[in-house]
Amino acid sequence: MSSDDIIGSDASLNAEQLRTFVTILDMIIPASDDGRFPSAADMDVLSYIVKTEPELLDTIRIELDRLNAVSKDLHGMVFGDAEGTARQGLLDEVRGVEPQFLRDLALQTVTLYYQDDRVMEAIGLEARPPFPGGYEVVAGDLSLLDPVRARGQVYRDVES
Repeated sequence: MSSDDIIGSDASLNAEQLRTFVTILDMIIPASDDGRFPSAADMDVLSYIVKTEPELLDTIRIELDRLNAVSKDLHGMVFGDAEGTARQGLLDEVRGVEPQFLRDLALQTVTLYYQDDRVMEAIGLEARPPFPGGYEVVAGDLSLLDPVRARGQVYRDVES
């Protein structure tokens, strides 16, 4: 990866961390063999995390460094350069020590992945905003709630 390939948000990870991060993303959601579905590594997951859950970034850095250190000790190379079964074993080890890291990363990755137009089209959905017909909803237009109000109460009252 050249410096021209690095997205601005990637600057928050060093080269080893970035290589490992991209490798983990590709392990979470690899590209499909037929090319219809992109890899999660093709998404800007790091920018998404910085925007939606910035406190996770420090944990990501720490865990990527830990993973790379263990990989260097066991295999003489960073995680991203190790072979497939070695990488899976290392991830399994990290999952046993710090399960929340991979859970959080997978959740953020999957959330962004299924918002991508390429993925939406590949699963047979129209790539558009989630609002009806893909139209912008006027802020403050409370008339949109009229069908909900007309439906009436759909919950049970709880006695105190």
